[in-house]
Amino acid sequence: MLARLGETWVITRRDYEQSIEEALASLPERENLRFIYVELPTKLRSWQRDLRGLRLYYALWQVAALREARRLRRRMDFDVVWHLTWATAWYGSFAALAGSPFVYGPVGGCVGPLWRVLTHLGWKGAPFELIRAGVLSLNRYVNPLARLSWRRADLILAQNTETRDWFPRTCRSKTKLFPNAVIREEFLHESDRLDHAGPPTALFAGRLEPWKGVFLCLHALRLLPGWRLVICGAGNDELRMRRLARGLGVELRVEWLGWLPQEEVVRRMRDADVFLFPSLREEAGAVIAEARAAGLPVVCLARGGPPLLIGPAGQSVSVSGDTRAIAARLAEASLFAMERRSRGEIEATDADDLALTNRAEALRELLRNSLQLPGDSLGPRRR
Repeated sequence: MLARLGETWVITRRDYEQSIEEALASLPERENLRFIYVELPTKLRSWQRDLRGLRLYYALWQVAALREARRLRRRMDFDVVWHLTWATAWYGSFAALAGSPFVYGPVGGCVGPLWRVLTHLGWKGAPFELIRAGVLSLNRYVNPLARLSWRRADLILAQNTETRDWFPRTCRSKTKLFPNAVIREEFLHESDRLDHAGPPTALFAGRLEPWKGVFLCLHALRLLPGWRLVICGAGNDELRMRRLARGLGVELRVEWLGWLPQEEVVRRMRDADVFLFPSLREEAGAVIAEARAAGLPVVCLARGGPPLLIGPAGQSVSVSGDTRAIAARLAEASLFAMERRSRGEIEATDADDLALTNRAEALRELLRNSLQLPGDSLGPRRR
């Protein structure tokens, strides 16, 4: 998207070099993309064995990336310094020290727990959510790198309203909503619905972790006699969810497919009636864009990033009440979405607002208005 706006230099890890160079050949934007690969010494790479080690490695890698960014700025005139990953608001970014104007995001990571369903997350999931909530609150006040990044940012892009509102009040005026989900136009043109004569089908795709809300899918399925639920994905919560399906008496109507290639997930989307995605704290959800491109109506919870992405054909349901109340609303919304789709009221073109060209234009206008750059600054120059 940035390469459509002008010449774009990307500092990233050498681990990704082969994949990037192979993909560049097929990208229309390749003439505007330049990649610089930076890596830490080999003896430090063993730290990446778990998430904590990876976070420490990432922080140190940013120092090396900062040195490279400063070197590039001494040689070339850039319009914007931009930090894209990791997309977590409270990590902070050393790119804030590489010059200005500085754009931070799109970032998320600030959707809090849904406390009323905490007991349904299991003995691992519930403590994890409690610890995460504490870390989130702590980092809002005591992470110096994060606070430096927010203060120096000329523009902060937030994935959802919860993240936007989480920032200190002094930063909110420069924080704009801009989820990162996007669809290439050619994907929209290849997503005609497949005919299927089987029972109504709800599809879930994603990691099987407690906070992904698969337990809500199963409770909703119990209220949808004759429906099937297809689950694409795997994760730490799969065995617990299989036991729950048996306990609810719906196990014979659930198909567990595990991880599938993206092309196969899209094919399954075209063969389903509803994309059921009740994640408890999803920041954005690129899979929602894929479902919309396939002409599949999305049913989600009214929290986090999904409500911003589901479009006019989707529905977000209230999270008030207990698990049964939420599941009942999900079931009702699924029935309504299936009826609309069966009447031909939902098409892949309903996802045009997420098409790459339209999102790039929206970003161009946002940059002009927020950074007060002249029109020709978002043309052939560098970022």
